[in-house]
Amino acid sequence: ALHAEAEIVDKAERELFESYVYKVAGIREVLQRDHMKVAFFGRTSNGKSSVINAMLREKILPSGIGHTTNCFCQVEGSNGGEAYLMTEGSDEKLNVVNIKQLANALCQEKLSESSLVRIFWPRERCSLLRDDVVFVDSPGVDVSANLDDWIDNHCLNADVFVLVLNAESTMTRAEKQFFHTVSQKLSKPNIFILNNRWDASANEPECQESVGCQVKSQHTERCIDFLTKELKVSNEKEAAERVFFVSARETLQARIEEAKGNPPHMGAIAEGFQMRYFEFQDFERKFEECISQSAVKTKFQQHSSRGKSVSGDMRSMLDNIYERITIFRNLKQDQKNLLTERIQGTETQMMQVTREMKMKIHNMVEEVEEKVSKALNEEIWRLGVLIDEFNMPFHPERLVLNIYKKELNAHVESGLGSNLRARLSMALAMNVESAQTEMTDRMHALVPNEQLLASSTKMLVRTQPFEMLYSLNCQNLCADFQEDLEFKFSWGIAAMIHRFTGKVRERQNQKNQPALVNRQSSIGHSVVTPASTPVEATPVCLLPGSGGMAGITPEQLSMISRFAVSSVGSQGTVGGLVVAGIMLKTIGWRVLVGVGALYGCIYLYERLSWTNSAKERTFKGQYVRHATKKLKMIVDLTSANCSHQVQQELSSTFARLCRTVDTATTDMNEELKTLEAQLNILESNQKQLKLLRNKANYIQNELDIFEHNYISPQ
Repeated sequence: ALHAEAEIVDKAERELFESYVYKVAGIREVLQRDHMKVAFFGRTSNGKSSVINAMLREKILPSGIGHTTNCFCQVEGSNGGEAYLMTEGSDEKLNVVNIKQLANALCQEKLSESSLVRIFWPRERCSLLRDDVVFVDSPGVDVSANLDDWIDNHCLNADVFVLVLNAESTMTRAEKQFFHTVSQKLSKPNIFILNNRWDASANEPECQESVGCQVKSQHTERCIDFLTKELKVSNEKEAAERVFFVSARETLQARIEEAKGNPPHMGAIAEGFQMRYFEFQDFERKFEECISQSAVKTKFQQHSSRGKSVSGDMRSMLDNIYERITIFRNLKQDQKNLLTERIQGTETQMMQVTREMKMKIHNMVEEVEEKVSKALNEEIWRLGVLIDEFNMPFHPERLVLNIYKKELNAHVESGLGSNLRARLSMALAMNVESAQTEMTDRMHALVPNEQLLASSTKMLVRTQPFEMLYSLNCQNLCADFQEDLEFKFSWGIAAMIHRFTGKVRERQNQKNQPALVNRQSSIGHSVVTPASTPVEATPVCLLPGSGGMAGITPEQLSMISRFAVSSVGSQGTVGGLVVAGIMLKTIGWRVLVGVGALYGCIYLYERLSWTNSAKERTFKGQYVRHATKKLKMIVDLTSANCSHQVQQELSSTFARLCRTVDTATTDMNEELKTLEAQLNILESNQKQLKLLRNKANYIQNELDIFEHNYISPQ
């Protein structure tokens, strides 16, 4: 992932490093050998095998017209006096005569073109073999397209290459391409070029005079250009000394005649034999000089130069890679510092935002509780208006009355809820939404990653806006309501006593209120006033000790109390007679009869007016008083419930946002760990690059010392 992100080493550099590995492996293999390897290449029937046979002074390898060499043949010296051969993958020693069947392409028994046959020839029969020279013959480069396999298997460890051309034609593209490939994979190769079959020039008129031979000049120029300009393995002077015009078959015949004791010219094929024979001897002399007198230079100089070139290129490449890693490491370090600061800043700001949001939620909850309490008290104060709007038919029968109470409870609950929603829900929903928006904005400012912002925004989406739920439950709240629909005369004795004692208590409360306030302030804690705690009307409140009763004597109070008790106990009949007897003696019967008649008319009117409508009004009044008392008991509970809903909504929103920020912080910490791991890898790579660069410098210095001590003096 780190390499893909930065592309520290591109594909071309990797391929170049791999090519250096193969080149160094080839150089190591060459330097580890204790012999000189000479490889002969050329097109089919150019006379490669004939050249080797002529150099060995005996016809060993198969040669002739057409494609004769079927596989690679390696001729090397043996200490014994007998010649033998071995095939690849076998330790069996075969008669050297079998080479004609194994390596000849015209025979039935054929080996694959990349196979190798090793021929061991006695060293005393060839001076070159005594110098540990190994000859490798090859099939024609135009036989197979697997040139890369040939080069990898048989050419990477060769010290000298001999290109055998046909003097009757020019150098072909296949021959050039082969040596271009060799030059790319191997250090600058030592190449000799033999223009074979030069005996055919004896029949050409323009080549009768050797000095003015145009064909020879043309071949020489092309060969020199190939070595100097295309392969760039030598200069023009050195290249001119590596090009020869010979006749291998003619030289082989001459040497066979010499072995028989005959003069060499007995093997001549055409005129000009002596010149061609001397040319071949000149080639052998320079070839032997190349591999014997300058063996160290031949074997090590080119590889040393290529080694210095490879080490220099690698050092330059390592410097470039080191510079890129340094730049990339600095970039990653800056990212790490920035990310560390961001994480620390996020944590600090998160703590500050958390404190502020908790305070805001607390203030908003208190505000909601106050508003709901105030609105509910106002609706309770207007409860009579809401109950008057209830228009269901009223009947005092018990079954119908129960249904009436149930529907009235539902009407009150629905009406109070609707009124509270109309007064509070819209404003509360807007306040909650505003608070949520502020929370989201504050939190999103802590999370700059767009992906996390999108996920957190998606998390906050609600299917519907926030709605306050007002749980009043009037059915259960007023379940203990018991109506009293019995007729009660408003001017009856009990009613008058109740009315009188109520006024007395009201005056007493008004007088005692300043004293209670002073006492409440002096004590320092809240005292419940009589207005908020109703006192039950009993005769105790009429005693003189209760205060404010100076106009009534104890005897009168005792009498009134006895009359009230007696009138209440006998449903007003006996008490009325007693009172009437006393008043008859006091004021006279005429006045008493008039007052009694008026009293009876009033009673009759109220009795006749006690209809279902009057009962309904009485029922609703009683219900209003009962429901008001019950609803006031749940004002604090309802307001606390509403504030809890707001607190839960805002707290859940804030918790989701906190989880989003925590997720973002976790991701940033993971990213920070990844950056730290990448920095460790980059630091390790830098150390390795320094080590490799020092090794490249060391190798180059060692090669300079080697060239100065062993190659330059020569």
